[in-house]
Parts: sequence; C-alpha cells; structure tokens
Amino acid sequence: MDGKVYRIIRHKSNEFEVEASGEVLSARARGKLKREGELMVGDFVRLEDAGGEHVITEVLKRRNSLFRPSVANVDLIVIVVAPLPQIDWFLVDKLIINCKKAGVDCAICLNKKDISPAEYEELCFQYGPDVSAIVSVSAKNGDISQLLSVIKGKVVCFAGQSAVGKSTISNNILGGEIREVGHLSDKISRGKNTTTSAAILRSDDGYMFIDTPGFSMLDLINEDAENLGAYYEEYVSLADGCKFHPCTHVSEPDCAVKRAVSEGKISKKRYDRYVRIFEECKTAFKTQRRTR
Repeated sequence: MDGKVYRIIRHKSNEFEVEASGEVLSARARGKLKREGELMVGDFVRLEDAGGEHVITEVLKRRNSLFRPSVANVDLIVIVVAPLPQIDWFLVDKLIINCKKAGVDCAICLNKKDISPAEYEELCFQYGPDVSAIVSVSAKNGDISQLLSVIKGKVVCFAGQSAVGKSTISNNILGGEIREVGHLSDKISRGKNTTTSAAILRSDDGYMFIDTPGFSMLDLINEDAENLGAYYEEYVSLADGCKFHPCTHVSEPDCAVKRAVSEGKISKKRYDRYVRIFEECKTAFKTQRRTR
C-alpha cells in the first residue's frame, strides 16, 4: 500500500486497528509475523491489500518495548498508584526496573490524593532520584493539571494496579466517560479489571496515551542479581564509596548504600525490598542455568 507506515492502536487476538494521518483501518497479521513474535500496540507496520483484506506484512524496528504491559515505542510510562487499593510497592519497584531495562522513561502519579496526602511525600522519598517526575492528582474531582504538564507532547502508557484510577484519568484527558471505570472489591480491597486490552487513545487537544489492563502482579525480573543495583540511581551515586567494586550492596562489608540506609538518608523500606528482589533474581538465575 505505497509503503505507508501505520501504527497499531488496538489489538485483540489476531485483529488489529491501525492508524496513519487520521485514517483508521482493520488489519490481520500474516502467519510468519505471528510465528516470529507477538505484535504490540504501538508498533509501526506496513500493510498490503490481499483480496480486499488489509494484511500486516512488515513490522518496523522498535525503539523500545515492554512485555507487561505489552506496548512498544512509547515515550513515557506513568505508574499510577493510590492509597486505595493499598500501594503495591514491589510492583512499583519492578516496573521502574523494567522501564530502565527497556530504555523507557517513567514517572509516578498518585491518584486520590485527597484520601491520604502523606503518600506523596513517601513516594518522593523512596523514588525521587529514580523517576522523571512524581505528581499527585484527584481524577474523580477533575484535578489532573500536574499530570498534564508531564505528559504533554508524549506518547504515554499508564500502568499499575486495577482500580487506582487509570480509566478515570483517561476519561478526564479525553473529556468524557469513554473508558469504563472499575471499583474496589469490598471483600479484598482489590481492583476489578475494566480495561481488557491495550489501546492507544487520543484526546482532541493532542494528548496521546496507551490505556492498559490493570494488574496486581508482575513476573520476576529477568536480570542477573549482580547487576540489580545499576537500576537504582541512589545506589549508583553512592557506589564509589563502597569498599568493594563491584558491590551488590547486600552482603559486603563497608558498603556505602547500607551505611546511607542506617543513617536514614535513603529509604530502608525500599532497600529491604531491594534485598528481596535481589534474592528472587539470584534464585531465578540459578534455576535458568540448571535448566539450560
């Protein structure tokens, strides 16, 4: 089709919606592309006409990609959290690490700030050096100005648990109730998924973002434990003060990171989670070596 490049804006099973210059088409993927790897929302593709049906024949090289959420070619991941449901700090940690591994910038957005404003200060203390921005909003009340200033001019992906308000934020940006809004389960205080597949949404005033299904768990990071500290900016900045080089900041004596934790200069809560993630990665790495 004249070499025109389209972007996948919605994906369900083997059916895709693609868009270029305001033109939206339905397309399917050829068997070869399906065998070589899953196509992602955000991918740039070329099509051909096959008996009246649009078929994806080529996927352009990705600038970046994430597996969960499954998206490609994004400028910014916004990790949305809220006081209710309770913040899954491990999820935030792992999302940040995976963003850095993929070369995607990330920010944190605290929604429902009226419930517990103190959460904002805790987020800043734990993650300030590691993300491009931390903002607070009250999407239910239409107060999302801080977030808009961060996402302007970027292709953004919202990620995080269910019922933290991603769809409500989306509706605020789109100017109407476009996405179904989820609610907390009374029994377990967890969110119920309302978004069932990723899709690129665009507002009339030019904001562009990918809405993804919420989730409460993240697969173990595929990373050698010895390299884990490289994804924590504070630890990198302190590493020169460690006695051993390299230092994992877990078992070594005279470690500048452990010293900063004991002096209250960096978050002990986040460091304790770092040690647990380190052990997870270490166990997973050993398992992988045994099964090769």
